[in-house]
Amino acid sequence: MVTGDEMFLQRSGILLLLAAQIVTGSEFVRKDIALDEGQLSFLLRPGETPALILIPGSFWDSSLWDEVIPHLDHEMSLVLVEMRGHGRSWPPAKDGSIELFATDVLRVADALGLNEFYVGGHSIGGMVALEVGDRRPESVLGVVSIEGWTNHHAAQDAFEGRMTDTLTPELRTKEKEGRERATGRWTTEQRKAFARIWRQWDGSHFLQSTNLPVLELYGDRGRPTPTLEQLRIPLRRNVRVAWINNASHNLPLEQPDKVGRAIKHFIDQWESHRVGGSGPPADGR
Repeated sequence: MVTGDEMFLQRSGILLLLAAQIVTGSEFVRKDIALDEGQLSFLLRPGETPALILIPGSFWDSSLWDEVIPHLDHEMSLVLVEMRGHGRSWPPAKDGSIELFATDVLRVADALGLNEFYVGGHSIGGMVALEVGDRRPESVLGVVSIEGWTNHHAAQDAFEGRMTDTLTPELRTKEKEGRERATGRWTTEQRKAFARIWRQWDGSHFLQSTNLPVLELYGDRGRPTPTLEQLRIPLRRNVRVAWINNASHNLPLEQPDKVGRAIKHFIDQWESHRVGGSGPPADGR
C-alpha cells in the first residue's frame, strides 16, 4: 500500500518507489529509490531550475556538503545523491564501477523528471559526475569535478599521492568521524573492493571531446601547482582548472566556502551565457 509520504513513478517501463522522509532541522527531503538488491537514497531541496546534483566522495554520505551548501545559490534546486553503500543507500555494490554509479545518478535525475541539470562531485564523485556528462550530454548543462582524477595516474603524477598534507588534527578527526558515519557497516573486504574502483576508470576521452563546460577544482597542497599534463586535463576553453591555495584532497571539508563560491561562480557564468546568448565566458584558467 502507498502511504501519504510515498509515490510511484514510471520511467522507461521501470517502477520506482520513492519513500520521502523530511530531514529534521533542514530544508531537504530524503527520498529512497527501490532497487532489486536494496535502495538508492538521496536528499532533495526543491527550488528554481536547473537543478544541481552533487555526489560525495569515497566513504562519505551527503553530510560532506553541509558546509558547502550555504555558499551556493539559495534558490537553486539541489539533489545530494549517496552512492551505493554510503549513508542510506544500501547495500554496497558487489561489482561497483564509475559507470554503475553514473547510472544511479541518472536514475535519480529521471525519477525527478530533470531534463536539464548541472552535476558535480568530490573525488570518486567527481569522476562519476564526468561520466554522467559523457552519458547524458543532452541533459547535463555543466560538470564540476572536485579532485576527481581523469585517471589514476594523475594522483601520483600531479601530487605524488599526497592527499592530506594540509588537514589540521581537528579536520582529520572530522574526516574519520564522517567516514565512519557513512560506511560504518562495511566489511574490510567491501572497503578494499570499493577503494579499487577509481583505478579502473579513465575520463580522458570525455575531456578531450566534450563541448560541455567543465570545472576542475583542486587544492595545491601548499606546493607549486602541477601542469595540465600531469593532471591529464586537456587545454580546452570549455574545460577550466581552478586552484584553492594551501588545501588538500578533501576540499569540501577543508575549504567549504571556497568550494561553494567556485561552484556558484561557474554556474552563474554559464547560466548567464546560456540564457543571455552571449559568447562563452572568458577562459579563467
